[in-house]
Amino acid sequence: MKRNLLLLFVLASGIAYSQITLQHSDFQNAFSTGSVFLTYSTPIGGDQFEVFIGEPSSSPQIWDLTAIPMEYMAISRSIQPSTAPFIGDFPTSNLVLYEKYWFSPGDTLYTWNYKELQSDKLLLHGQSDEFSVYMSWDPPAVQAKIPMTLGTNWMGERDSTYIMPEVYMISESVATVDAFGTLKVTTGEFPCLRVRNDHLTISHTPMGFDTSMTRSFNLYTQGMMEVHFGTINEDQFDLTTIWTNGVKLSGRQGSVGVSPVAPPAQAKIQSIYPNPVSDKAEIHYTLKNNANVKIQVTDLSGREVALIFNDYQTSGDHNAFLDVTGMSSGIYFCRVQANGTVETRKLVVCK
Repeated sequence: MKRNLLLLFVLASGIAYSQITLQHSDFQNAFSTGSVFLTYSTPIGGDQFEVFIGEPSSSPQIWDLTAIPMEYMAISRSIQPSTAPFIGDFPTSNLVLYEKYWFSPGDTLYTWNYKELQSDKLLLHGQSDEFSVYMSWDPPAVQAKIPMTLGTNWMGERDSTYIMPEVYMISESVATVDAFGTLKVTTGEFPCLRVRNDHLTISHTPMGFDTSMTRSFNLYTQGMMEVHFGTINEDQFDLTTIWTNGVKLSGRQGSVGVSPVAPPAQAKIQSIYPNPVSDKAEIHYTLKNNANVKIQVTDLSGREVALIFNDYQTSGDHNAFLDVTGMSSGIYFCRVQANGTVETRKLVVCK
């Protein structure tokens, strides 16, 4: 009964748009060469917020993000594929997004996403940074089926990761458009579709195998404004409202009404040495004021891979130490959170 009352309250708080269909022209127009998108997120590792994610339904719902604080995270631009550094590895890619992540001055991360827009689907071939291709899909991962409307579903990706003899993981993702309604941001209200992404992971070891299920959601408008609700575990699958700090919002520059300026950090990462690192690194940082400090390492998707420190500290200079011997080679983020702001620095693990 509680869940039903909550849904009635959300529906009564505004008028939801009717069901929409995303056509090939919507994708083509949104990602035309030169289009600029800005991405924001709730502070990773920060306070959680109560967020309405909805439920599968043929009746309209309303997703209101106007009260959720967002931090500027990245800027993306659709570029000519021929100008991308590793286009030779993905010759059929006809859509490339060039993305710059916001870090402290002089420390940024540039990535390229190699996509292919076909008449009936949007494919992801791979991703690269400044130095190399760090992710590729063969066959390419299906990111959207076109036209996309209520009831549309597709296999997102199936992949296997080899770790060592007899130790490997198989994962697959299935996407379903299971709801529709209205997305509310500070600039207005937009008709949208909800896509449910179900992720299955099967881990194989000499002792046997184990399976796990997680879920995430995306909202899409016809202008390709997108909201991502991060990983949800099985115990939350039946909830319409969850507590989370894993919300991302992206849209064309100026469309979502959030300032593209990061708040001044209360902590300053002075150095990470060595970087790249193969075994252990020292993180030197300065606090402007006394603060509860949380230092963590996340991967490119924002998933925490290491919690280094989480306690109260006085203002001044401090050091923290990170052991990366259990981490795979690749690019990570080192994040120092203090007094509601986050200082982020790129960390490269190279073994």
